[in-house]
Amino acid sequence: MGLTKFVREVMRAPHYRLRPAAALRYAYAKWVFHRFRQNDPRAFLENIGIDVNLALDGFERWRPQLERVISVVQNAKDGQGSISLEDGKILYGMTRALQPEYVIETGVAAGVSTCFFAAALMENRRGTLFSIELPPAGNHLRHNDGSVYSWQENGVGWAIPEGIKRSLGYRHRLILRDVRRALPEVLRTLPYVDIFFHDDLHTPDHMLWEYEFVWPRLRPGGVLVSDDVNHGWIQFCANHRWNGTAFHNLNRLCALRKPSRSAGESHRESRAVGVAG
Repeated sequence: MGLTKFVREVMRAPHYRLRPAAALRYAYAKWVFHRFRQNDPRAFLENIGIDVNLALDGFERWRPQLERVISVVQNAKDGQGSISLEDGKILYGMTRALQPEYVIETGVAAGVSTCFFAAALMENRRGTLFSIELPPAGNHLRHNDGSVYSWQENGVGWAIPEGIKRSLGYRHRLILRDVRRALPEVLRTLPYVDIFFHDDLHTPDHMLWEYEFVWPRLRPGGVLVSDDVNHGWIQFCANHRWNGTAFHNLNRLCALRKPSRSAGESHRESRAVGVAG
């Protein structure tokens, strides 16, 4: 972690610039996740007990289209909020292997992560994706986490191909509301959640709220995934007494799989891992 880069990140993020203690916790989190970096998505899938061959079944058929989506977004203006192919491969693999009925993502932006979820759900021929996004009131506004986005110029999910939209159809629910109102409402309509992916506002307090709110509703064997983890993830893990394997990551994308055993049995046996590309 370069000191100059870290100072720039802190100074452009109101959450950290105005809170020296939060900035110190951010520095600590960056150091922790640097120590636990990983670089192999396939190993990640195996580490959480997922058969890689099953998880990546059908992926090569989708790869050209998904790579085009990423390329289009990367060649657009800065501030599109994209994920990498490796990130997407993990999201696809989880979804393909776990055969979820209910997937929720917070943060849609141009729609790259949505495309990977959609591809796996179409391969599965089952499951619904709920995507929550609140478009900013204006373009190029600096958010509390320091991010500045321009994707809203073309609209939420602008990079999602029309073929994917048509094929997924009613199985994709795009909700354009504040997540703090929309997420509780969505969860009230569902019996459980199979996969939850955080990728909206990356401030520790907001992220911790999402993790804690969703975790009790995540089914046994389900997965909590988060991009850009920070001290909010560390606090969540401390709250639930997860060990250091919960910090495994690549570029600070982490995941925890909820124990499949009964609630009365120790959750220390749960596997936890993280990855990003």
